[in-house]
Amino acid sequence: LDKPVAARLTVNAGGLQARDLDLHTTADLAEIEPGRQTVTVEMDMGEDVRLWSEHTPELYRLEASLVSVHGVARHKPEFGMRELSQAGTRLAINGRATFLRGALENFIHPLTGYPPTDMASWMAILGINKAHGLNHVRFHSCCPPEAAFAAADRLGMILNIELPGCSGGEPDEAETTDYLQAEAFRILDTFGNHPSF
Repeated sequence: LDKPVAARLTVNAGGLQARDLDLHTTADLAEIEPGRQTVTVEMDMGEDVRLWSEHTPELYRLEASLVSVHGVARHKPEFGMRELSQAGTRLAINGRATFLRGALENFIHPLTGYPPTDMASWMAILGINKAHGLNHVRFHSCCPPEAAFAAADRLGMILNIELPGCSGGEPDEAETTDYLQAEAFRILDTFGNHPSF
């Protein structure tokens, strides 16, 4: 945009598994300014919110639509609700102590030379882990693609994402640490809606 424009923001949320949660809110925005700006909309998920875990991988879809004289812009991310806490010396998910039983993913894919980027492949990879009683995959010094998070969300798998050089030995200099911190925030901004993360 090159000048401010009036707009309407509509936000809907519902259960991905076609459950009964159906939330809706609308905000009339006096003006959207050129460039970037933040609009905050709160939605009460209610008392019956279904929490995500390895045992109950409940997912929701949010649809945000911004309507103006210039058209409609839509964004439809999936998300899950869960609470991480501590139970004694153990990790707890939704108040239930959780023992991480996991495997390591080093992105070694000799047939292609790169990890898959489609959900079907990650459903197969993570499904094998799940079939062997695992609930966790550690991504050694790397972050998987969106498809891996989407598959893990559906299977109830927990993904441990590491920054490059997390095993130690990376240079201890401002340029490197600044880059790693910025990369951590980019990863959180991009994949933070996934309950498997």
